[in-house]
Amino acid sequence: MQITTNDKLIKSRSRLGTYASLAGIVVLAGGMIASFQTQYLWVSLAALVTGFVLAQFGTYSLRRWGRRPRPDQALSSALKGFDDRFHFYAWGLPAPYVLLSPQGVYSFIARDQTGQITVNGSQWRSKFTVGRIFMLFAQEGLGNPTEEAVSQAQRFETWIKSKLPELSVAVQPVIVFIDERAELTISEPMVPVLDTKGLKKWLRGAGKGDTLKTADYKALEELFNTHFASAKR
Repeated sequence: MQITTNDKLIKSRSRLGTYASLAGIVVLAGGMIASFQTQYLWVSLAALVTGFVLAQFGTYSLRRWGRRPRPDQALSSALKGFDDRFHFYAWGLPAPYVLLSPQGVYSFIARDQTGQITVNGSQWRSKFTVGRIFMLFAQEGLGNPTEEAVSQAQRFETWIKSKLPELSVAVQPVIVFIDERAELTISEPMVPVLDTKGLKKWLRGAGKGDTLKTADYKALEELFNTHFASAKR
């Protein structure tokens, strides 16, 4: 399988997370020192709030861009074993994670939530735990992955159509939970919901779309590669 990743973007975002985390620690320390002086109480409170937000933003950024495996690494690892006709793109196209294959185009939404998560149709619920309070800013909220996945696939499909108006291709949205600690209960989902262990099996079975014509596949690959190259500059 071919893998194309925007390493330049990933490194810059990872550095931003590191700087934000360090700045948060410094600001929190300053706020703590200021708290010993009554006249600087307002400074202390402002520093504590600002420092907390910076530290949590930094932690969130590092979870997405600096940790290993990153979401793109978890997805590409789950796709290993396909031949070079399968091309995975991360952070260089209008959708963050895209798979171009002879059987169609897929747009992935990656989620790293853990614990008990239930989807019924397009309705999502996650079980509340005390630990989630401490991860309020560090981890993305579950939100509604179905709406996000559908919207992202539609935007990507529209973009392809604007670049290749003579080509008709449907982009398949897919939701993938990348943390093994996620406990999924799935009932009639509007969009495929998978974990990394089941992704490859699904693509080889129920997830197979209509086979792309060779000319259409080549046109899409050329478009994706060209756009990706410009995004990395």
